[in-house]
Amino acid sequence: MKRLALCIVTLAMLASACSSGSEGKSSENTVACDGNANAFTKQMETYSNSDGFLVDVTQEGGALTAVSVSIPAITFNGEAASSTLPTGPCQHIYRFKYLNVEHRGVDAPFKYVEIDWNTEGKPRGPNGSFLSSHFDFHFYLQPQAWIEKHLTCVSSNGKTCDASLSDYDQIRRFQSLPDADKVPDLYRADVGSAIPAMGLHLLDYTIDYTVDTVDHYPTIIYGTFDGEIIFLEASVTLQTLQDAVSAPSQQVSFAVRQPSQKPSSTWPTSFDVIHDANTGGFTAKFSGWQSR
Repeated sequence: MKRLALCIVTLAMLASACSSGSEGKSSENTVACDGNANAFTKQMETYSNSDGFLVDVTQEGGALTAVSVSIPAITFNGEAASSTLPTGPCQHIYRFKYLNVEHRGVDAPFKYVEIDWNTEGKPRGPNGSFLSSHFDFHFYLQPQAWIEKHLTCVSSNGKTCDASLSDYDQIRRFQSLPDADKVPDLYRADVGSAIPAMGLHLLDYTIDYTVDTVDHYPTIIYGTFDGEIIFLEASVTLQTLQDAVSAPSQQVSFAVRQPSQKPSSTWPTSFDVIHDANTGGFTAKFSGWQSR
């Protein structure tokens, strides 16, 4: 298996402009707060080169039933602690895996999946609730080449789009929100979260954002660009993965809140995290698809 390049970013470099390939992105390494940047990189390279990454589309009677992404085994060495992946207090985000969705004769809206690993370690987000290490699973509604061509901007902090330096019309596209019926009620835009090759993030404000809630309940995010839904994301902490391990069914499930006007002809109503006891790996799955 070929060696993957990693896009490694600190919290201050959340979405740096990285050169991209079919599977990964690269940027210059940064010095970790405890000097472990190289060790972190080696951990991520080892994990990203592991067997077990897979996107699957399932159907029944010609109807879409699930789109899922599987990840390799993770070794836990305590609550919310893993020897497989780097964790806080140093904050790095690794945009490290890109997998195309093969539709297999069924109409699925997602074109590819981006897997990110966020070490976290310092509070951010609503009420400082984004504290724990987690995966971000982005399911995009446009091909990767389209996203990387159209969702560009100038970033002065290596993190988000800088409106003072970027093209005016392009920033307008990043900040242009969908009509209210295209997003679930009480989803609100994080207007400072426009990220190159990703989009703007909308958060569910029916959620009571506490550290404990986020640790055990995946954050379901609608991503937008130029007035349209561009991705559906689930942020999954190590604690949620451990919840799946300890569940009798080896699975935990969560509702995906619905807009009145779905982004595609069919849309998921559930997000599931499944532990494979045989391999030690996990599957993140959007299921319960319903037609308009």
